[in-house]
Amino acid sequence: MTTTWQTERRDRILLAAREALEEHEYESIQMRDVAQRAGVALGTLYRCFSSKEHLYAAVLAEWAAGTVAVAPDAHGTPEARFRARIHQVIAAYERRPQFYRAHVTLQSSADPNAHALLTEFGRTARASLATEVAVLGAVSADDAATMLWALITSRLSHAIYRGGSVDEIHRLADEFVDLLLPRLREEQVDEA
Repeated sequence: MTTTWQTERRDRILLAAREALEEHEYESIQMRDVAQRAGVALGTLYRCFSSKEHLYAAVLAEWAAGTVAVAPDAHGTPEARFRARIHQVIAAYERRPQFYRAHVTLQSSADPNAHALLTEFGRTARASLATEVAVLGAVSADDAATMLWALITSRLSHAIYRGGSVDEIHRLADEFVDLLLPRLREEQVDEA
């Protein structure tokens, strides 16, 4: 059972790690610096997180949860909500490209704790997109979210690592939604 002070200490560590990532690239962050910033001993940090990869997978998962928690207008159409959610995700990475680079780096982590958190991170990201097009049915909504997530991440890699355009990602995401529009509108009519 986790006590209140253990939860507060963990939260301080996550905040310190997130602030470090906002200021520096993942590779240049040292665990001792995170511990010092959080006001904990290095050993305490490692009791909470098994590795730097585990810590930063937790940071990214928490950040993503906060990013997708800001819901678009609930009264809009499925199409409008879907577009808003997509652009929200793209804009979040545009504001914090170092978070995307850390995410890519962490994909090769051997730490099972980091791997579990990153798997959940991807599942949560796709689920938040699928929720917006649930009118398509569970399988089709999940397929659409998976395809869109793949499009977003591949184009983010191009934009962040090769100087591509984030505007192009927004354009392609809108084009993807346009391809779904006939099905979205058909399902909306059938639901009514």
